[in-house]
Amino acid sequence: MQPLTITRKLFVTPLGDNNHGKTRLIRSVVNHGRRQRLEAVRRGPQHLVTPWGRVVDALIIPRSFQETLKREYASVLDALDGVDSEWRTRDLVVFPSHLVSDDCQAMIAAAHGAGFDAIAASVVLTAQEIARHHDCVALRWDERWTLFNTEATRPDAQLDALGGDLWTWIAHAGAQR
Repeated sequence: MQPLTITRKLFVTPLGDNNHGKTRLIRSVVNHGRRQRLEAVRRGPQHLVTPWGRVVDALIIPRSFQETLKREYASVLDALDGVDSEWRTRDLVVFPSHLVSDDCQAMIAAAHGAGFDAIAASVVLTAQEIARHHDCVALRWDERWTLFNTEATRPDAQLDALGGDLWTWIAHAGAQR
């Protein structure tokens, strides 16, 4: 957390089913924020840098709650505390989820309870798929973004570009006054 500043804290939840590119997208966000290329991103605190040079104290969880943490922890809140007991002090939390409305609701509650604005970032492969996101995006998110990860001949390059865009959106949102 930035000392002696006014900070907009963001809790960004990339939403989507398996095989939609959420993990690669998050790796790209971290690569852009760290300004270096990582092959894998470990869950935990990261210091990222906005395009304007502001350091962002972030908790990054690269895999969906349902894939990695739900079996280990009783709840979203327990998972956050288990991964990083200091998560409430961070400027940014990135924590992806599948389209499970109860889990999405728990993420919103955790975010709001710690003073974060909760952002749903739906990752969709086709426009028709947006309807499947209804139960999660209809919840009380503070903002809703949609990322179109349509079929591409070079999916890694596309996800890297989308990750760069997402990092820019996150950086802009965090700097809003």
